[in-house]
Order: sequence, then structure tokens, then C-alpha cells
Amino acid sequence: SSGINAEYGIAGAYQCTKRETGQYKYVTSAEGWDHCDSNGLACCYYINGTVIIFSHGYNNGSYNPNTHCEYVIDLDPECDIVVCASMDFSMNGNDMVSIQTMDMNIKWTGNKKPFNSRVHGHKASIRFTSGPDAPPEGSKWSMGIVCVPKTEYKSVCEVCDEIAEQQGNGPDGDNILQPIN
Repeated sequence: SSGINAEYGIAGAYQCTKRETGQYKYVTSAEGWDHCDSNGLACCYYINGTVIIFSHGYNNGSYNPNTHCEYVIDLDPECDIVVCASMDFSMNGNDMVSIQTMDMNIKWTGNKKPFNSRVHGHKASIRFTSGPDAPPEGSKWSMGIVCVPKTEYKSVCEVCDEIAEQQGNGPDGDNILQPIN
């Protein structure tokens, strides 16, 4: 949907979100979240469409230390999720990204680049955490979250190739979530 940037816009450097009765509500305090850290960045996004997730500070070439972000994916039940990690995916030594569903948990730590993968199901949780040290210049990442209908066969390579150019162009301004064209 074209309004996705408005739904997921970033209002400041420190933000937590919570969901109320299916609507998206943004608050700028730690209320309701255990992992909010006043020395870092805490966030939680609910994603219900095909988007590219960009790290905070992507265009500046560095995300925040002490980041705790969760991206809760809940797509159409007729979809499988395909996750496409960017080619310039970089993390610092104490950082971690994971993809978790009811059936699996994949975790990458340090400077290991996640691999593109198909998640058999329409719900997943992606978590990103960074350690207390400032990441080196050029530390940024993005992940495409694509709905592939269960009735349609598309290889992971095919799906990720289709969004590679848009993903490689980076976010529009400071947007963290960008709809896939």
C-alpha cells in the first residue's frame, strides 16, 4: 500500500511501538516494551505487506549501538515469506539478526551475512540487536520481505533478483520500511 511509509515512519532517534486492536500506534517512550534502552534504540514494527526493511541510519552508513529491534511479519495466509538479504549486508562483531517462526529459528551473529531464504508460512519475527560498541562506518543492512503465493512456484533467487535493484537503491529518505514496487 502506498501509505506504508506513513504507517511506519520514524519520528525520532528513540522510538518504541505497540499495537492496539489491529491499528498501529507509535509512542516515544519505553511504555510496554521490556527491551527499550535509553542508551540505544528500541523498536518494534508490525509488517503486513511486501516491504524492504532498511537499518536505522542506512543512508548515513551506520546504525546505532545498543539497538533492539523486532519486525513482526504477518502476511496473507495464502503466502510464504521470502527473505532477501542485501548484498551490502554488514554487521559489527557483537551484532545479531535472527528469523524465527513456529517451526524454525535461523540466527546470524557477528559479521556473517544472512542468506536469502524461503520461510514456509506467512508469519515470522525478525530480530536485530547490536552491541554496546559503535559499529564501524559503512555498517548497514536491508532485508526484503516478499509474499509469494503458495500456489505459485518462484525460486528464492528469482524473487530476490526481482527486488535487487530497488533494494540496492536504498531507502527513500530516512524511511525504515519501503513498499516493494
